[in-house]
Amino acid sequence: MPTILKRAMALLCLPGAWVSWLTLPLIATILLSVIWAKMGMNTLIGWDGQLPVLGRALTVNSLFDIQWYIFALLVLFGGIWALRDDRHVSVDFLSLMMSPRQRLWIRMIGDLVFLLPFCAIIAWYGFAFAEVAFRTAEGSTQGGLNARWLIKAMLPLSFAMLGLMGVLRALGTAIQLARGELSEDVT
Repeated sequence: MPTILKRAMALLCLPGAWVSWLTLPLIATILLSVIWAKMGMNTLIGWDGQLPVLGRALTVNSLFDIQWYIFALLVLFGGIWALRDDRHVSVDFLSLMMSPRQRLWIRMIGDLVFLLPFCAIIAWYGFAFAEVAFRTAEGSTQGGLNARWLIKAMLPLSFAMLGLMGVLRALGTAIQLARGELSEDVT
């Protein structure tokens, strides 16, 4: 695979590498919310006035929202990284019966015929989904975070990036097949 494609794919994986560090704050928010809920308390800290995203206080419900925001980021951007490193779910018992050339063809066709249209549909509708959340100032109705559009905007962004990863991987695979390079390593 050409170096420029490898570098572009590595660049697309950067957000996944960055959000992987959010696992530690995820653990901390889970611990805090369990301890505070067990103590029968809801508000961790409150303040006068309205802060962007947080509102008027950091509550147990805010922590719950933060937890699913972090988890969503881990899944959405980690999936791009997993696709590049070929760590996604595959049907191994079928691929073991194929030659390396056949596996490369299946990978390229799968990226273009299945992955790319799926990502385009999710990105297209996800944009409208996030736009409605932004226009209506959608937030938690249970005292959580106020700006739900932030996490909803990650849906079209991550799927657009995943689709681009699929295109780059398919292009690199086509180049490999044309050159007769049968290595399945894309990193």
